[in-house]
Amino acid sequence: MPYFITDKCIGCTLCEQKCPTDTISGVKKELFTIHPEGCIECGVCAVYCPVSAITNQFGEIVQGKKLKEIPKAVVDPDNCTACEFCIDICPFDCITLQPDPRNPDLHYKVAVVNEKTCVSCRLCEIVCDKDAIYVPDPITNLAPMMPQHLKRDPRSEHQVSAEHQEPEFYRNETGPRFMGKP
Repeated sequence: MPYFITDKCIGCTLCEQKCPTDTISGVKKELFTIHPEGCIECGVCAVYCPVSAITNQFGEIVQGKKLKEIPKAVVDPDNCTACEFCIDICPFDCITLQPDPRNPDLHYKVAVVNEKTCVSCRLCEIVCDKDAIYVPDPITNLAPMMPQHLKRDPRSEHQVSAEHQEPEFYRNETGPRFMGKP
């Protein structure tokens, strides 16, 4: 069940701006709507909401946080292989490859996160199979599905394809890969 915006919404547009799947719409100073077929239940919209007008997938109001209280993604340069998966998935283009600051004379690059544009959606964390990028002390959820796994058919009974409903999809040879039941 996706997140939901209550009638406490003041129409500030912050949730719409921060949503990593661009699934929130509305008119400024009016009630906004989260479209259930696109919500990945990450909780970013709720964390940024200044009036705590958004409920989570369990129907509980999520308390908004001050901007400086929201942790941002960080990169462990020892694990980063410059594969660019995090760069490709980031909906806000806040991750770039730059020369490794520990060895600037070498040609190695590592991912670097722009903290000003990172919204803590944790999509980068999900796709990194080296555990090189993560959000420390996260207050948002790991999305139970990736944006590309959503079906965009509002008439569909199940918004997630049958393949991605199976817990085995979220496992690799060594154990859990993404989020899901092991």
